[in-house]
Amino acid sequence: MNEVLLTLGFGLVTAAILALSAVAFTLEYAVTNVANLSHGEILTIGAYAAYVIQRATGNILFAALGAAVAGGIIALVMYTAVIDIFVRRGIGTMSTLIATLGMSFVIQNILVIMFGAANVAYTIPQSAPQQIGPFLWTSTEEEIIISALCITAILYVIITHTKFGKALRAVFQNRSLARVTGINAQLVAAVTWFLAGMVAGYAGFILAESVGTFSPYFGFSFFLITLTAAVAGGLGKPFSTMAGALIVGIALEFTGGYISASYELAFAFAILAIIILVRPRGLFTKAGRTLFE
Repeated sequence: MNEVLLTLGFGLVTAAILALSAVAFTLEYAVTNVANLSHGEILTIGAYAAYVIQRATGNILFAALGAAVAGGIIALVMYTAVIDIFVRRGIGTMSTLIATLGMSFVIQNILVIMFGAANVAYTIPQSAPQQIGPFLWTSTEEEIIISALCITAILYVIITHTKFGKALRAVFQNRSLARVTGINAQLVAAVTWFLAGMVAGYAGFILAESVGTFSPYFGFSFFLITLTAAVAGGLGKPFSTMAGALIVGIALEFTGGYISASYELAFAFAILAIIILVRPRGLFTKAGRTLFE
């Protein structure tokens, strides 16, 4: 039983990171109806931004803030330079997907040129694991979970209790009608991508911190798991996506702990395939429901 609880504890840490990445991805999708295949590179850039700042200042808080800002900026650039142009011109979904995949490869190669292909790591001291209820977590893992909960609470307030959140829901439901009612859909989408990028950039930092080492390709690998969580919860449904991330994160941790960590991606794809066959709209969505279930 103790081993099961320990694995569950590790699964909650993984789920916390995955929830932030997945909700950022689904926010991007919500305002553009585009699955951003370069989303993983936002995480990678966040991780490298934190790496540079942490080496220069030795300050973890500055590193985390730098990761969020860098993620927000690159996501905004992706939107304004590529996504918005494709959406406004009515270019097909497949062409847009290929464009986002192209951005992914371009960013990976730029990072290789700048930092090399070898793995790098933060110089962040790790405390010994301590008992927190039935779980065994280090101080870093505790900070990951607490920060994820805080960011989730902030997103909830923004989405459900602000004028911007109302505009965001309107753009998701009907972009053209939102424009008719006086909503600047393009601005709402740009702000949403910047906000999602900040969340993803920070998720990249805590993912790299949790894993220990990372390379220019590590975000792309994690994106495949992010996609599974987003589809499990329901694309365009941030809060349902968080529930999907919780399930997928815990399931993958148990798979890695009791079978083999090398099968993690294969198991993620298996979950994705089953969900698409059984509940293509997501495990927690129903026909006729609106955004942010």
